[in-house]
Amino acid sequence: MRCSIGAEAASLSTVSTKKQKKVAAKRKKAAAAVRARTRQVTGTQLPRPRVTEFAAVAVVPVLPGASDKPAGSPGPYDIVFILLVPGVSSVTTSLDFDAVVAGGDSLLQGAGLHVQLESSDGQALHTARIVPNRSGRLAQIRLMVTADDFSSAENEAFDAVMPTLSRIAFEADTPLEVTAISLTERVTQTRQLRTTLIGAVQPAPEIAGTTTPELRMFLAAYREGLNGNSPLYQALSFYKIIEGATKFHTNRVRAATRRGEAALVDPMARQLPADPKDLTDVAEWGRDNFAPYLGKSFAEIRDAVTDTIRNAVAHISPNMGLRIADYAADIQACRAITPVLRYVARDLIHEELGGVSGADPSASNPAA
Repeated sequence: MRCSIGAEAASLSTVSTKKQKKVAAKRKKAAAAVRARTRQVTGTQLPRPRVTEFAAVAVVPVLPGASDKPAGSPGPYDIVFILLVPGVSSVTTSLDFDAVVAGGDSLLQGAGLHVQLESSDGQALHTARIVPNRSGRLAQIRLMVTADDFSSAENEAFDAVMPTLSRIAFEADTPLEVTAISLTERVTQTRQLRTTLIGAVQPAPEIAGTTTPELRMFLAAYREGLNGNSPLYQALSFYKIIEGATKFHTNRVRAATRRGEAALVDPMARQLPADPKDLTDVAEWGRDNFAPYLGKSFAEIRDAVTDTIRNAVAHISPNMGLRIADYAADIQACRAITPVLRYVARDLIHEELGGVSGADPSASNPAA
């Protein structure tokens, strides 16, 4: 009897094992098919943004009986932070997920590291692997987090990984930059890529007329903002133009008053369009960033972000709100406001150019 029960149990165990292997093989085959379709989709050419800017792209597998949830569901997420050498390859030129991940690089030589990620109060969070590329230089940081969705997974991983990268950069006295973040939802194999996409080629403009010392400061800050890859630095660069326009106008009003001349029109009284459809040069997917500021004057926009962006980025002082590059919420806040600040800054520069050349500044639409 015991032998019979034992044999039956062994038989059931064998059947169960075979069944599990078949299920596992089926899942593996389905995952491979998903990856193949993903590679096919990610090789597709998508329109590049007008200027180099951050983008988030999702590839959602369409499988029979599966729900379409590009935002993700509760469960495990595999996350890869891709390193690249600052100033050499800081932007992504195509949306081939696998090629972006494989292209990781840095100026740090090493066989790879296992790092225990900790919170600011010393609590253990996750274990991450820092993986080298074929040349033996550190190229990727890999970890798994359990989260409610893609956004939560990215934020949790970002806040855990970046302080460690900052410590490594300091100890090695070598720049370390994350150029892209790849996220994969294990259950569905849905993938997302967060990266800075290179902008589209633009026709070279014809330059005519002269500039003023004030205008040259604005143009320099604008170029720095366009060139920058740090969201904090970009936001600060464009804000400086708005801040400068305010102060230069104040000085001009005082000078005009001393000369007994009529009051000058305040450029900060200009407004964003009230209807997002009038943001003709702003890509449709970028208009959400403008929603809180539609119809507001430039002065209102400036005042709304003076403490939360300008001062928070420019200072490290006790007892004040700060924007720190190692925290996802701070990076996202600066990324969200940068297109708005750039729009305002560009409009103000057009206004200044029009005043110098005598042209109608309203004839030039600020580009997004």
